[in-house]
Amino acid sequence: MLHFIVLIFGFTGILGKLISLEAERLVFWRVFIGGILVMLWLMLRNKTVKFKPKTAVQVGLVGCVAAAHWIAFFAAIKVSNVSIALATLAITPLFVSFIEPLVHRRKLDWREMVLGLAILLGLLVLLMGPKMVSGEFTLEAQAYYAGIGLALISAFLAAVFSTLNSVLVRQYDAANLTRLELLSAAGVLGFIFLLQPAGRTPEFWNVPTSDWLWLGLLASLATAFAFLMSIEVMRKLTPFTTAVAINMEPVYAIVFAYWIFGAEEQMGPWFYAGAMIIVGAVFVDAALKRRALNGAGLQETD
Repeated sequence: MLHFIVLIFGFTGILGKLISLEAERLVFWRVFIGGILVMLWLMLRNKTVKFKPKTAVQVGLVGCVAAAHWIAFFAAIKVSNVSIALATLAITPLFVSFIEPLVHRRKLDWREMVLGLAILLGLLVLLMGPKMVSGEFTLEAQAYYAGIGLALISAFLAAVFSTLNSVLVRQYDAANLTRLELLSAAGVLGFIFLLQPAGRTPEFWNVPTSDWLWLGLLASLATAFAFLMSIEVMRKLTPFTTAVAINMEPVYAIVFAYWIFGAEEQMGPWFYAGAMIIVGAVFVDAALKRRALNGAGLQETD
């Protein structure tokens, strides 16, 4: 299920590039429509749960962190391309390896630290530069590094979100968490928009007809379903293992992007070398975790 979700996440970047809206409005419609769909699903099954005010605020704040992560992610795609945003986002486990021990109050895992260093090495290789043809950049250096910077912010926020959610999901229903997180994010974004003069005009809320199909797919399949199921799998897997498995996302995304958009998504050798090092952590993590669990005679859920 986790890797099916990752496949869907890999297509999320493609949808973000196809949608003409800027990152902030794109994310608003994503969380608003996605939240409504989850709420309707819960209402039809009569499984809507009310949260205590303090808990609701905590869950809502986590939803806002998720929205901020998505805004930075889609902004990275808009300013550079899908490949750069997804490859850099794979550094998320490095941030998780530091944040998770603080939240769960456990010691740092040396294996996670080693993998984190490998991911950092991959990022450094990635920073060697965009593709060059005849001595000129096919993607301007400013756009290349701006995309990496925004994706790094997105990766840090993703690490914060996934770690905090791993705590909440052990106490509350995943579907109701998803509903409240998405609708809280939509409410906060809508309020911020209304504080701006442009946000109080009908034109601001207008969505081009050509965007509705992609927004519908983004909000339903890549948000409501994938978001809900990604929280559910956290009951079985640790945040670090989940984050490292999601490293397969850039592989799917880069293949999808090149197939759909062609040459504008083609990058140079330094980019692919760095991406391979980062994504390689998936297989290293799986091997280390499997060996450790087999040696201890345990299962991941223990």
